[in-house]
Amino acid sequence: MEQLLLLGPNIHSMKTKRSVSIQFTKTRHIICKAHINGVAAQLLIDTGASSSCIHSELQEHFKLLRKGDTFNAAGASQGKMKAVLTRKSILQLGRHEVGKQAFVLLDLSHVNATLKMQGTLPIEGIIGADFLKKNKVIIDYRNRKLSL
Repeated sequence: MEQLLLLGPNIHSMKTKRSVSIQFTKTRHIICKAHINGVAAQLLIDTGASSSCIHSELQEHFKLLRKGDTFNAAGASQGKMKAVLTRKSILQLGRHEVGKQAFVLLDLSHVNATLKMQGTLPIEGIIGADFLKKNKVIIDYRNRKLSL
């Protein structure tokens, strides 16, 4: 009689997690190298930011197309700020293309001014909870990796 070995859920349908290296700044912020529409970017990983955003001055640099009208956005460090949503763009984290992602264009000058005062390089944008939740990202602090 032939025996069948069951290995739990269908092993062929299991998705392999991809990992992306992260770095910690002097201020202990998490930074990830990325590409947006093929253009290199340094992005802050921020679980407290509800939306992923790009510094508004870099809209043309990253070939981002606006979608809709300007609206007021609230931030933890500033009052209301003018913002606009972008159409979805191709996002790559590390060596992995992770699909399309819409961003909020937001003035991040205050964030970069603070980072500069603390001796850290500026960022082009932020990966927020919208992306982290949708992609079920796990932050592995010990091994300095994001699992996608």
